[in-house]
Parts: sequence; C-alpha cells; structure tokens
Amino acid sequence: MSPFVLLILLWLPSADAFAAGGFGGGGKKKAVKSKKKNKSVKKQSTTNLFTPEGRLEHVKSRVDAADFSPLSKLILKRLDDGQIALDIDPNGIVVIDNFLGNDLITSMRAEALSLMSKMVPSQSTRWDEETQSVIPYEKKGVLSMQIEGGTAGYAASPRLVEYIVSLTNNLSRKLNQVLPDAYHLATEEQTNKLAVCLGDGSYYDKHIDNLGGSSDAGDQRKLTALIYLQPPNSHNGQATYPNEKVEDDPRGGYFRAYDVPEVGDVTCIAPRGDRLVVFWSDSLVHDVSPSFAPNKDDIRFALTTWLVADKKTGEIKGTDAEVSARHFESQNSIGKG
Repeated sequence: MSPFVLLILLWLPSADAFAAGGFGGGGKKKAVKSKKKNKSVKKQSTTNLFTPEGRLEHVKSRVDAADFSPLSKLILKRLDDGQIALDIDPNGIVVIDNFLGNDLITSMRAEALSLMSKMVPSQSTRWDEETQSVIPYEKKGVLSMQIEGGTAGYAASPRLVEYIVSLTNNLSRKLNQVLPDAYHLATEEQTNKLAVCLGDGSYYDKHIDNLGGSSDAGDQRKLTALIYLQPPNSHNGQATYPNEKVEDDPRGGYFRAYDVPEVGDVTCIAPRGDRLVVFWSDSLVHDVSPSFAPNKDDIRFALTTWLVADKKTGEIKGTDAEVSARHFESQNSIGKG
C-alpha cells in the first residue's frame, strides 16, 4: 500500500459515538438505507444543520438528489484479443454545483482555515530518470493533511468528519446499485486529504490518482470525490460548466480533465465554492492550473475523499498503455495524486 494511503473504517454512528471515534473508534454501527433517487440537485434540503444527525442526513439527502449517471455511462472497448465489449467510460466525470448549500460549506471552510497550522507541505511521487527510481517531491505552495476521527479529530473539525462519513456511506451505496460488480465500492472505508493551494503559482502536475494494481494489495482508491471549500460566490458572473476556461479567472486553480468529453479534448473546471467533482481514481488524467490568491478569501481549499474498491468484487484498473503514450513520455513518468 502506498505509504500515504491510510484506509479508515468508517462507522455512521449516533452523535454521541463521533467523539468516541466516528472513523472507527468505540461507537456503535448505525446502518443507513439509501433512497433510489437520481435527479439533479435543484433546491436545498430543510434538514437541521445545528445537530450532527441533521448534518449527516443533509449530506445523504444531497447525494440522493444528485445525478451521478455519467459514472455509469457505457462505451465500446476493444479488448487485447481484438474483441469489442461494453465497459464503463473511464473518463466519466460528475460536476455538481451548490452541493451542500451556503451555510454548511461556509462552516466547513471555517474549520479548514482553523486547521492550517496543522497542515504540512503536500507530497507526491514522480519517476526520476537519474536514479531510475520513484522519488517523493513537495508540491509547490500546497499544504495538506488527513482528516481523522476519534475524540481529538472530531472536536477539531466535526463538520468535515460528518461530511466524509455520510458521503462515503451514501455515495457508495447509491452507485453500487447501478454499477457492475468490478466497480463496486466499499461502503465503510475511505481515505481523504484536505489540501490548500496558497496562491503563489501552486499547481498539480498532470497525473492519475491511482496508477493501478490489485484491490487486495496496494492502492485501493477507486473513486475520487472532491469538494471545493471556497466562498459560495467565488466565481459569480463567470462562464459555467462545461464552458469554463482557465483564462476566465486570473486566480487560476482550475481542474483540467483530459480526454473529456472526447479523446484529445480538455475540460476545464473552476474551483467554485460548494462544487463537487467526482471521477474514477484509476483512469482519469488530470492536473490543476497554477493558483494565485490576491487575498485570504482566494486561497484554494479542496477536500478530497477517495472511495475504495469493494474487497470482494471491486477491481483497480492498470494504466492504459495508449493513454500513457499520449499523455506521458513513458509509463514510469506518470505522476500520482
């Protein structure tokens, strides 16, 4: 397993159990049934955001109401033996605006700001031609940390913990209803990262989050779900998805998805506050354009939750040779998120 990928057993506990270890401590398990709804998010839930139970239910209701159908889109794929078969589109991507609502996203950003003193320079890995080995490197101007449960973790960022718990449980259950077995996700496991681009030209190199391997050993991340914690009005008056361009905003920090919607295309996605972006961790090539922050409100926060492959049926895909040839000089030069 990659050293930075720490899998955490998630329980969806009662409010009292969070402080005892909502990410796998001493609380009781509480099953949550997901409703079979699949529609675009149109209006905010009226759930009570003043209690843990209310916030958990709010996130669940947002997942239930959202349209994740691009992740189950089928395409024709040529197999190694030349045969044609149907498979899930490896570049399927979901972009949902106003996912949580102004009140909750504002509170989550405040928690993220309060954690900055605990964050450390963010690391990734790359292939070094001189030493012929994979080496770690620090991402310029990027700080990060993992959100953890337990008494101290929950006390420091209760809304971030609750969001991760509810998103993991409910999104995995919803997608498992419509996806083939090989794409099934664990319902109570995840890994995560809270990252901030400080705005001095910080960026992410082109990469695939999970370079592939076995779902039984190694990197198990299957689905990436990131939410931007900018102020909700951060990009008002600008073009909207899927017509956004890096040159639209001098602050940058745009997520760029390659081969979306078609091979050779690049889709730019602005880091709008309260925007959820979901894609397959083991196949989508992407990067982040240089980020600049004229003031404190402009620093780019992203909370990424990685859902992992189901231990019984889930599969992690290896990097496609044709994709590697088009986007990277060699298989070994691929960056990892």
